[in-house]
Amino acid sequence: SSFGKIRVEGPDAERLLNHVCGNDMSVPVGKIVYTQFLNENGGIEADVTVTRLSETAFIVVTPAATRLADQTRLAAHAGDLRVTVTDATAAEGVLAVMGPKSRDLMARISPADFSSAAFPFGTAREVEVGFGLARAHRVSYVGELGWELYVSADMCAHIFEVIQEEAHDLGPTLVGMHAMDSLRIEKAFRHFGHDITPEDHVIDAGLGFAVKTDKPGFIGRDAVLRRKEAGPEMRMVQFLLTDPEPLLYHNEPILKDGEFVGYTSSGAYGHALGAAVGMGYVPAAIAAEDHGWEIEVAGTRVAARASLRPMYDPRSERMRA
Repeated sequence: SSFGKIRVEGPDAERLLNHVCGNDMSVPVGKIVYTQFLNENGGIEADVTVTRLSETAFIVVTPAATRLADQTRLAAHAGDLRVTVTDATAAEGVLAVMGPKSRDLMARISPADFSSAAFPFGTAREVEVGFGLARAHRVSYVGELGWELYVSADMCAHIFEVIQEEAHDLGPTLVGMHAMDSLRIEKAFRHFGHDITPEDHVIDAGLGFAVKTDKPGFIGRDAVLRRKEAGPEMRMVQFLLTDPEPLLYHNEPILKDGEFVGYTSSGAYGHALGAAVGMGYVPAAIAAEDHGWEIEVAGTRVAARASLRPMYDPRSERMRA
């Protein structure tokens, strides 16, 4: 998979993660926490999920491209703490089962209960699949109902075959990174390295919900408090072209009432929304305005809708169904 996996283990594992992460790591076993590693300026050094496996063990799931940087950052802050930071990427593969029929498929391949009551969003547990075991994480980067199955490397092929056999009449489709990018941008999920970087403040990025400022002593806390008090300077906005033909990639100029106000940070075609979708930062003072937006595509200005909320499933009802 395109995930890096970093195990953080030891009596002080929670303490280390609470220092490096903006969100609260003092959670029950089986809880998945979406969080960022921040720098002292409130910029985003990493965008990850952290799952508590036991009282003394966590797994940090990070983009494969930043795994080494994220592991190095954790190890650098470990100091004299009683904790080990280990790359576990090669030990596990990830099979993502996503879509409206994913619960039906999961019920076919495992005797576990995948109802929302028994398996709520943002939790993980071990389940039987075929002749093996998988750790099922109920999370989604595509904005749909689904589970990520973390499987030991030696069992990946077998469990993949089980999934394929049981899904034959459900219309399964194998998809890759471009399909995932199209789905995530419709949901306005940020992409690290494009939409969020060490230069982008977590509050401006619209990710303040994942930072718990009542937690003392984490990196970037003072910068977050200052920005919350002063208000964001820029805001991340989702754009949808009104013309279904042009494509967006990134770095296209954003215009408001004919004036340049920023660049798109990422773009892809939104098949559910019916046109190209882009993300981009604009001055906070104009971010909520719903008229006068254009994006310049190959020298041509194209009218666009703008929204601070996801245009696709803004209340996340599909993902949390």
